[in-house]
Amino acid sequence: MRILFINALYHPYLGGTEVVLKSLVEGLHNKGNEVKVLTLWDKDDEEELVDGIPVFRAKVPNVYLIYTPKRPDILKRRLWHLIELYNPIAGKIVSDQLKTFKPDIVQIHNVYGWSCSIWDAVNRFKIPAMQVLHDLYLLCPRNMFKNNSACRKQCLICKIMRLPYKLKSNNLKAVIGVSNFILDRYLRYGYFKDVPIKKVIYNNKKVKIDTSIVKESVDIRYINFGFIGTLKQLKGIEVLLKAYLKVKKTNYRLFVAGTGNQDYERYLKSKYIDDSIIFMGRVEPEKFFERVDATIVPSIWYENLPTVVIESLSFGVPIIASKIGGIPEMIVEGVNGMFFDPYKEGDLEQKILKFEKDITIWRSKTEEIKKSAQKFTNYEKWIDEWEKLMQEIIY
Repeated sequence: MRILFINALYHPYLGGTEVVLKSLVEGLHNKGNEVKVLTLWDKDDEEELVDGIPVFRAKVPNVYLIYTPKRPDILKRRLWHLIELYNPIAGKIVSDQLKTFKPDIVQIHNVYGWSCSIWDAVNRFKIPAMQVLHDLYLLCPRNMFKNNSACRKQCLICKIMRLPYKLKSNNLKAVIGVSNFILDRYLRYGYFKDVPIKKVIYNNKKVKIDTSIVKESVDIRYINFGFIGTLKQLKGIEVLLKAYLKVKKTNYRLFVAGTGNQDYERYLKSKYIDDSIIFMGRVEPEKFFERVDATIVPSIWYENLPTVVIESLSFGVPIIASKIGGIPEMIVEGVNGMFFDPYKEGDLEQKILKFEKDITIWRSKTEEIKKSAQKFTNYEKWIDEWEKLMQEIIY
């Protein structure tokens, strides 16, 4: 098969989606398929090889590239979203690639900077296309997150701004959710109503680490909690820090791994000062998981299938997580973790105290927890599932 992948960004510009996408592209390439990635950046058009994969980077057909280090001013942001309603220039970029590469099928991932015009472009060429849902951007420009809180429903403004997306979503051959939560959410709002194939394929994470060292490295004199990920508000880092400081004891420690906006990092480190809170910066996963008894995932937005959960379970480290988005599909209460409501006052504090009470039980569950990760780490089976689905769509 000749497969064209379209996404907002590609390696080395990395977020959770980009990590999963690179793994998928390389896996399908290694099985003998001819693949190409079409992505955006803020420079002139350029084609290159990235770890043997041909990647065409088009200059973003909008006023700025998403995920810029400095937030653009309000006028630029409004213009960005106006262009995102339907961007014919983006459609032309895709059309040009369809003419030259001539794919058998197109896989579309995040459309930031592309807009739904690319669905029309593919449809005009009568090439089967699938949309892979990683987040809620097709419903809401803010990903259903506003005023530091998850939106409970799609507001009127978002319904109007996303009407072209809703109408044109029916032109695709398949829609794939990375969790049941995200697929169900779109279907509930009437998206992809006439799309013949609707399916969930969980993300996969290759974890090639010697997990046997994890529990041997944990300092059992302490109850060691941890957070790993981008330091930003929607990840709930302050929900965690506030809760931890309310209940912390002399035998508690909290390891915080990851980086974020420099100003926000400085704010966190100055406001939440405590000898038992260790800000580790960016570290390799094994350096983090070998030191913690539990990973806390305190997200306050709709996480769909966070890879941090897969990594933690692969190391045999239980999860204390927000019961939100697709996270409940990854955790079995009492088996490999526990849930809390990030919007319920005191709920995380109670779960931290309960974890301490049951620490001996949790430390004995390492192997059981590792096994629970296998449905998200069987890489060959995951690639086979994607390949089989695309063959079904084409033939």
